[in-house]
Amino acid sequence: MESKQELAQVIARLGGERRQYLNDFFEDCPEELVRTIQYEKISKGKSILQAGMDCSYVWGIISGEISVTDIQMLGDVYSFVESSGFSIVIIGDYEPFAGLTEFQNTIYAVTECDALRIPTAGYMRWMRRDGKALFMRAQIFAKTLAQEISNERKYLLLNGRDRLVLYLTQAYAKWEGEGEYVLKKTQAQLAQRIGMNVRTVQRSIQKLETDGLVSCLGSKLCISKEQYERFEAYREKNLLH
Repeated sequence: MESKQELAQVIARLGGERRQYLNDFFEDCPEELVRTIQYEKISKGKSILQAGMDCSYVWGIISGEISVTDIQMLGDVYSFVESSGFSIVIIGDYEPFAGLTEFQNTIYAVTECDALRIPTAGYMRWMRRDGKALFMRAQIFAKTLAQEISNERKYLLLNGRDRLVLYLTQAYAKWEGEGEYVLKKTQAQLAQRIGMNVRTVQRSIQKLETDGLVSCLGSKLCISKEQYERFEAYREKNLLH
């Protein structure tokens, strides 16, 4: 960016709450930092930051959808949207605030994204001096953490069948193919993913197969589009609300 005026012009193209949030957040951003910010378009499917990479940049996702890949109890992929009430995400500053030098997760673009790439060193100097911007980030951190803790508590109460339903729903949603989806993970890998033992996974698969929610091809689980839609309806009605 050449100036705060150019940054303001980029923000002005946005609408509603998102534009107001960015205006407030960058209001007192120092000119020397603004001049280091780069505006980029990120293509669908491209990783924005990767686990193990140095925390060199913080990203402001001003449009588009992102997801984070991580080994979590809820499966290895889940949607990552900060609890700000609208689709705006600042990513890449959790680790620097925690004193970490490498990213812990891989975040990629689910759709084409417009983004601001901000050097981390300058961003953190700004946060140390700008009380309002720092408070806005602290609010987001607190809301996100509270939501994650709530979801994890609910998840711990789920039985093996429902944990498997969650995982398979997420796996199918991530898949970009057509027709029948074949899960290639072993039962031992599934057990590790959902936090249950192999015997529980076997019983859960048998229940799902009896209910017509999955099909088995040898040791592989197969899910049709109709079965996925039934999974999704069940998840929306009964799980993690």
